[in-house]
Amino acid sequence: MPEQEKGTDSAGAESRGAESVSTDEPAGAGPFGRHSTAGLENVALLAVGLADVVLERLRHAAEQGQQLLRRSDLRELLADGVNDLRARGELASRRATPDTENYLEVMASRAVKRAGEAEVSGPAAHA
Repeated sequence: MPEQEKGTDSAGAESRGAESVSTDEPAGAGPFGRHSTAGLENVALLAVGLADVVLERLRHAAEQGQQLLRRSDLRELLADGVNDLRARGELASRRATPDTENYLEVMASRAVKRAGEAEVSGPAAHA
């Protein structure tokens, strides 16, 4: 048995010596690692990490959606959102068609009209 161990040791030493001397990368080395399988592992890990980030964001969005649905003032919140979207649409349409009236002038005339209506209906409502 000791002879076999010596043979194995000398063969093992020769093979270990060859590995330690060789510092070149193997022929199949890819840009992500020493071996093409290491590159595939890195790509797989990147894909799994990306999927984890996406799922975490989806969970967070779902939690926020549930919190929003639990609000007692949901109708008012939706109405405000619709009004804001309508106002944004009005602004965007004014920008797209510059030959129409100036938006600020239109809004100012609307405010003056509402103020005049409030003055007319105000004293009559209190009388």
